[in-house]
Amino acid sequence: MAFWQTPSEISDLDKSTITSGTPGLVLMERAGLAVADIVSSIVAREEGTVVVYAGPGNNGGDGFVTARFLLQKGYRVIVRPSFGSTSKITDDCRVNMESYIFVGGTISYEPQVTASVAVDALLGIGFTGKLKGGTLDLAVECAGLNAPVVAVDMPTGVDGLTGQCDRFAIKAKITVTFAAPKLGLLLPPGCGMCGSLLLKDIGIHVPENNLRRVMTMQFARQLLPERPVDSHKGTFGKVLVLAGHECMPGAPQLVAKGALRSGCGLVEMCVPLPASPAIAGRISETLSIYFLPGDVTSLPDPSNYSVVVIGPGMGISGSTERIMRHVLGTWKIPLVLDADALNVIDSNLAEMLRSYPGEVVLTPHPGELRRLTGCGDGLSERFAAAEKTAKALNCSVLLKGKPSQVFSSQGTRTMIPTGNHGLATGGSGDVLAGIVAGFAAQGCGGVEALSLGAYLHGLSADILSDKTSSRSILPTEVADNLGSAISMVENRKFDSCLGGNPYWTRS
Repeated sequence: MAFWQTPSEISDLDKSTITSGTPGLVLMERAGLAVADIVSSIVAREEGTVVVYAGPGNNGGDGFVTARFLLQKGYRVIVRPSFGSTSKITDDCRVNMESYIFVGGTISYEPQVTASVAVDALLGIGFTGKLKGGTLDLAVECAGLNAPVVAVDMPTGVDGLTGQCDRFAIKAKITVTFAAPKLGLLLPPGCGMCGSLLLKDIGIHVPENNLRRVMTMQFARQLLPERPVDSHKGTFGKVLVLAGHECMPGAPQLVAKGALRSGCGLVEMCVPLPASPAIAGRISETLSIYFLPGDVTSLPDPSNYSVVVIGPGMGISGSTERIMRHVLGTWKIPLVLDADALNVIDSNLAEMLRSYPGEVVLTPHPGELRRLTGCGDGLSERFAAAEKTAKALNCSVLLKGKPSQVFSSQGTRTMIPTGNHGLATGGSGDVLAGIVAGFAAQGCGGVEALSLGAYLHGLSADILSDKTSSRSILPTEVADNLGSAISMVENRKFDSCLGGNPYWTRS
């Protein structure tokens, strides 16, 4: 688990580390080496020139260290500074600039028109407002290279606190950030500028804070349910999908696919009788039964299941409301409430939800949360409403979006850094609800199932973005590609990658 920080907080931690005995030059050396290793992993030394854009501060110092290491690896390197020979620069930046020059490094004040890769070390986390002067000129030049950009700690022009971007902000292919993810890298639009977000440890201690948790690949690995060698289908639980409508027969099938791909043992779809002909037998690995709309006596016995998903594609109707009232009043198994199960919740159902004896998780998108709580559309308003809902209803809430965030009734918050705009299509949420239910059936608690499910759902879409345009990703593909995401987590690949396309190495 990582814990996000604001720019001012990470600066204080940096100073504290230096005061405790680790020189700033040592931290800079570690940061520059980490970036140099990433650059060398995505481009071979014979493939052209690496252009390093360096500012006058410590971010520029990181850039000079990067340039020196790459030069020593045999790369052709040019540093383009945003400052002149008589400009004021930080002491550590000057030391590393002189070290780079000492080993034969080149500094150029002439515009560059080609590069195999660019390193953005202009501003780092300290940017606010608008780009100007030499920094603006170099940001425009960097964009004009049409080369992959590796950003050092923060893409230039992205506010490290708010995520707001200057119109000429540099769009990175990879952002290598240090110690902790900065808040502005996780919030839109800044999260759209960092490409693959890699987190590197350079020796700065970051305190744990359960209000600021960020999912990582290592933590996802810890949450994956065990798979005993002598297991059978009953070992991994049975998911009931109570969903669908004759006009929306795809929803329960997408939920079922998500649950199956997560590794649960059995999935049974229970759909309204009029929808049954369009659904039964479509997914060979599932069982299919039906209920009579509005007749709660036709619902199956909940004791036969580990968890139930309710709501996708059911419609906002009296039948859906009666089912919710019956389930909340008589059942005890864990519930995953999504889509129309959320849309019919009123004050009476909310009170029943609060006292439900089993574990409950809610998976609203912003529109569903707005209908449920009356909150505004701003990110901070939505987060506050989701946090309040989790506490008031004694449940766990996954607020979907970019970033998705998980809120527990105990007050913990977990940000999900994976996922891209390819998930912004009808049916993606149904797949996610199924994945969450699948992990719950395998024994994960509510917060863990939501966090792991959302992380892997987003990672699956990030992996697909390397194979096709994110514009063209289908929910069924996200479900079917879930195994690739789980395999990446299981096999310790790309551990430093928090989010974005994880295939950033030459191999």
